[in-house]
Amino acid sequence: MIVAAEDRALSLEEAVDRALQQAPQVAASAAGLDAAVARAPSAGRLPDPELVSGVDNLPVDTAERFSFTRDFMTMRKIGLIQSLPSGEKRRLQSERADREIAVAHGEVLKTRYEVARAAADAWIARAVDEESLARLKGLEPDVAVQAAAGRAALASGRGSAAEALAGQSLVAALDERILALEQDRQMQRAELTRWIGVDADRPPAGIPTDAELNVTPEALIDSVPHHPPLAPVVARLAQAQTDVDLARADKRPDWSVEADYAQRGPAYSNMVSLEFHVSLPLFGEHRQNPVIAEKLARVRAQEAERDDQVRMHTAEIQGELIQWRLGRKRLKHYLAELLPLARDRSRAAVASYSAGRSDLRGAVDALTQEIDTQLAYVQLEGQVARAWTYLHFLHDSGVSP
Repeated sequence: MIVAAEDRALSLEEAVDRALQQAPQVAASAAGLDAAVARAPSAGRLPDPELVSGVDNLPVDTAERFSFTRDFMTMRKIGLIQSLPSGEKRRLQSERADREIAVAHGEVLKTRYEVARAAADAWIARAVDEESLARLKGLEPDVAVQAAAGRAALASGRGSAAEALAGQSLVAALDERILALEQDRQMQRAELTRWIGVDADRPPAGIPTDAELNVTPEALIDSVPHHPPLAPVVARLAQAQTDVDLARADKRPDWSVEADYAQRGPAYSNMVSLEFHVSLPLFGEHRQNPVIAEKLARVRAQEAERDDQVRMHTAEIQGELIQWRLGRKRLKHYLAELLPLARDRSRAAVASYSAGRSDLRGAVDALTQEIDTQLAYVQLEGQVARAWTYLHFLHDSGVSP
């Protein structure tokens, strides 16, 4: 039998892959990288030559005034000027272009990571709602039977009106929880649609609480400066350091060469000229030095931002590692102890009430606790899955372009 695409379960990995393929944010950051790469070949090149054209020594009085040919000093000239910045400055300009590419690439990494996290969070929220709904609907028959037993006991004179109302209140409370989850499920589906389009209508697969990291916690901590969220910060620091070197290079002279061809009157010979110009950065205290100081201050600011980001990111990793490791232990405890105990207690309470050995309040309390335990388990599944995605996407190559 062929299963329609919309009926196939949507896994977390597939949702993230589709988000990375479709998200406009990813396309925008990739275009920024393309722009930086396209601009890079122009860096470090010699400036364009300048065309020189004019008239020298044109007389303005006497009989030769405004004549281009009668005075032997009058020359119509044309020439070229070529500026020749130092090789070190041109090398630094090329390095600056490479730094811009690195910043753009870091933005791509960060954007892809953020999109992957956002899509994963939307998928997990949708999956948590779906599983919570399934578990609550699975408890509806037990709650309905208990409410019916309360009404029957009231009719037979064995039970009180308060007990019957308590059973009916439990049914109403369960219905309200189901309606609230239905509402939240539709909202989470809309959020997931933002990232993956119509595939958000497909039912989510199981929540991956047993997925492994494939990297040691120590390796994650040691490689913090290389993680996608910090890539732009680290790249901008390197860029700021290159800007300092460029500012210092402005304290060294540049030079240029000018070649001219001058045409005089027919009675005189034409001439050529060759000139060399050298810049004289003599006033560095008021020109170059303030720029250097400004660039150094920017480096210090970038270093402080990097250190802050490293500390914050390290703390986040440590917190998510705790959430992931201990959360998985708690899930095992739920499966081995809490869920079976809640189920057995509600069954025993219902059986005891049906046999007339206890009141309805005990059965209602037991069923309420089972409902709460089921929902708490699913919420913990979502927390563990979110912690895993946070850590997994820090090193998984699938998030990289």
